[in-house]
Amino acid sequence: MTHAPAFTRRASRLAALACLAFSALTSVSAQTAGDAWQFPVMVMDPPRKTGTEAFDGKPQTYAALNRKDVSKKWNICALFPHTTNDIVRAYLYGTVEEAKRLGVKLTTFDAGGYGKVDKQLAQFDDCMTLGADAILMFAVSSNGLNPKINEARAKGVKVIDLNVGVGTAADARVVVTYQSVGQLLGRTLAQKHPKGSGKVSMVLMPGPAGIPWAEDTVIGFKKAIADSDVVLEKVIYGQSGRLDQQPLVEDALVTYPQLKYLVGMGTSVEAALNTLRERGKQGQVGLYASFITNDLMAPLRNGDVQGAVVENSVVINRLAVDMAVRALENKLTVKDAVPAVTLVTKENANTIAATNFAPQNWKSQMKVD
Repeated sequence: MTHAPAFTRRASRLAALACLAFSALTSVSAQTAGDAWQFPVMVMDPPRKTGTEAFDGKPQTYAALNRKDVSKKWNICALFPHTTNDIVRAYLYGTVEEAKRLGVKLTTFDAGGYGKVDKQLAQFDDCMTLGADAILMFAVSSNGLNPKINEARAKGVKVIDLNVGVGTAADARVVVTYQSVGQLLGRTLAQKHPKGSGKVSMVLMPGPAGIPWAEDTVIGFKKAIADSDVVLEKVIYGQSGRLDQQPLVEDALVTYPQLKYLVGMGTSVEAALNTLRERGKQGQVGLYASFITNDLMAPLRNGDVQGAVVENSVVINRLAVDMAVRALENKLTVKDAVPAVTLVTKENANTIAATNFAPQNWKSQMKVD
């Protein structure tokens, strides 16, 4: 309880910032080619030494570069763990659109899944061979790429730590604070079930074991429910695809028949919706998602899903591209920033800008020439 006041202040700052973010996100996506954009973010200054350290930022408005301020066609390489779900598709869309806006070259590589360290190491070498001026490092491992990152930076290549958080120095970071995501979800349940109100059973499905954003979700969630009647039966790890999550969800519902809540990734909740419908138990288990997907929008609006966290996915990667170009132009001032996260429920689902996702008719693009 000694940490409650500080946490409350951070939560209040995030909530206020998120309200601004809903309106700002539409203006970001509506920019014509080359126009600069602004977006409310949390900034940590001085920046973290590594992306695995705790983030504690303060509100600030991030102002992107104008295209006319970019002196040349810089060569940027982006390394992604995969490109298979809505949230990563939104990341990819933001990366591509910002590269186009700033007039830079972009090459993107897909490692084929978390844990594919060897493949991403080879792709890192491919970036260097292609003469990349900057690398966006959406790592499959928080430490597996560190030697490569250090070598590249020693050669003058700018490295932007993106989404996961690497355990070494980088030129800038856009690493979403998933402890805040976990805290937001945990606090929501803790407020519904305060200590003494009666025990309720739940499971947490945060993502792949050992990946920082998944582990941080667990840390934040456990802190938030510590003084409540929410009983965490088990943390169930697994790959982030819906098909990977489906058998895990089915097993959890059998193992814990008393389950009142399932909290997990957007894909976990998609799988749970499917299973609960098939078993005629829709509405008997409360569902909360740590990230949103297109397929959760209708269930959120009709109340089948109680809540989902929005992290402004498109903007995250726009920030990363802009930071990379700023670093190359010697105009980098903000070095550690993330958009605010907020919880979407039935009550505010209609306020979500569609630009939290890639447009549905957008075809994934891995290169910008």
